[in-house]
Amino acid sequence: MALALVLLTLAALPQSASSPPPAPTAGAETPEPAVVNAARQWLALLDQGRWDDSYQATRASFRTLNTAQVWAAASDRVRAPLGAMISRTFVSQENLPAPPYGYEVVKFRTRFADEADAIETVTLDREGSDWRVVGVYVG
Repeated sequence: MALALVLLTLAALPQSASSPPPAPTAGAETPEPAVVNAARQWLALLDQGRWDDSYQATRASFRTLNTAQVWAAASDRVRAPLGAMISRTFVSQENLPAPPYGYEVVKFRTRFADEADAIETVTLDREGSDWRVVGVYVG
C-alpha cells in the first residue's frame, strides 16, 4: 500500500524536461591499451583458478600485505561461487591521483555462469616498465 502511495505521489509531480547527460568525471580518460591488457591478462589467471600465478603477477606492495596462501583462499572463496566466466566487456579506465604516480583503475562488466552481471574493478600500479595489480574487487 505504501509503495502505491509513493508511486501515486511521484506520478502527480510535474514532469521536468530531460536534462543533459552528466559530464565525464575528471579522472576519466582514454583507455591505455597496456593497462587494460594487463588487467585482462591478470583476470584470465583468476578465470583459470591459477591463484599462485595471479599472486606472482601482483605488485610487491600487494605481496607484502598478503601471503600466497591467504590470496588463494580468498580467491577461491570469492571466485568459485561465480562459476565460469562467460563474457567480459571493458567499461572504463580511470587514473586515481596518488603519490608517486597514481593508480589506474580498470572496470569490466563480466558475466559468469552463476552471476549474470558483475563489475570487476582492477587497480594497477606501475612497477618498473610493467603494470602490476595492487587490488581487485568483484561486485
